[in-house]
Amino acid sequence: MKVLIADDQSRRYQRLFKELASIGLEREDISLVPSASDARNELESKEYDLLILDILLPNYPEDDPDSNQHSLDLLFDIQEGDELNKPKMILGITGDIDSTGNASEKFNESTWNVIEYSDSDDSWITQICNCIAYLTSSLDPSDKPGEKSVDLVIVCALQKPELSEVLKLPWNWSEPRPISDTIFVHDGYFDIDGKQYTVAATFAPRMGMVSTALRTAAMINTFKPKVVTMCGICAGVKEKVKMGDVLLADPAWDFQSGKRVIDQSDNKSFSIAPHQIPCDPVIRSHLEQIKADQDSFIKMAQDADRTDLIPELQIGPVASGSAVLADGEVINEIKSQQRDLIGVEMEVYGLYSSASVAGEPRPKVFALKSVCDFADPDKADGIQKYAAYTSARTLELLMQKYASRILN
Repeated sequence: MKVLIADDQSRRYQRLFKELASIGLEREDISLVPSASDARNELESKEYDLLILDILLPNYPEDDPDSNQHSLDLLFDIQEGDELNKPKMILGITGDIDSTGNASEKFNESTWNVIEYSDSDDSWITQICNCIAYLTSSLDPSDKPGEKSVDLVIVCALQKPELSEVLKLPWNWSEPRPISDTIFVHDGYFDIDGKQYTVAATFAPRMGMVSTALRTAAMINTFKPKVVTMCGICAGVKEKVKMGDVLLADPAWDFQSGKRVIDQSDNKSFSIAPHQIPCDPVIRSHLEQIKADQDSFIKMAQDADRTDLIPELQIGPVASGSAVLADGEVINEIKSQQRDLIGVEMEVYGLYSSASVAGEPRPKVFALKSVCDFADPDKADGIQKYAAYTSARTLELLMQKYASRILN
């Protein structure tokens, strides 16, 4: 996998390089050049899978980037000429998409996307990593014809306590096996009404939307599941939910997505631009039936010897962000984006994003996360493990009752 970045603002990519290194793309596989002429030289002599092209790029390194024409000329030469090796995918990048003029239109005409760089959130990194995950899946020898499809894929953000609680479900789990150099999965299966359903479970190498999106894309490309889900823990909105409650995220969005702006009086503000993705409506309708089954949740608490915290299933908006919240204040700011907010966590939007852009057959997607705190300094002993337990057991309850309707 080879990536060429043509951008005179090299420092903006430090975070991207760290994220790519965590998923196995080495720095020597990435070339970074500061001008259109340097990019031409690279494309004349080498082949690249992905080109990330700054829309405002100077022609030579010593020039000032005063026009988008050099980038558009390079794009034209790649597409129409025969002298340059053609990358499999091209992404435009800019620090201000409103100032790109006709460049964005030219990229769109060629079916290439333009993404907006931000130093305050990681959504642009997620978009680049999703493209790389897609390209990698076609190059990775682990994506081989012999790999069988599965019915259900489970992605967890943490090995403990999240994946470890999933692996306690009576689903005939195997020892972990590699499907690539960096991804290990547990295979499992369960029987409902005489029919066997297959499962593959894994956890992401790091917390956060980017790592989750990449791991989810790899799992979808490898296993072609009917359903992909996430179990785990989250922060709840105190007046809406209680400890141990299980939250179905519907919808999910990145609460840090937007733009920091300065008005004529030099007043700074953050203009939000949330992109909300819903869970699958079929699965939501079946979970609404589970919500009314209070006896099952009482038994769930009894089995864990936690009758002081009988969980309930709550359905509503859950926001994702790239930072852990522990001050009790930021969650109040997020509520201004969605008054019905019930929870905040770090991964679900990445899961939903990967599923929403997956090729056909596109899997159904949903996430069940249980409340272990209220995004404040107060942490109860043992509550993370209990929350991971109620999340996993709610998934089991859903499959016991409705697997034949959801997975067929």
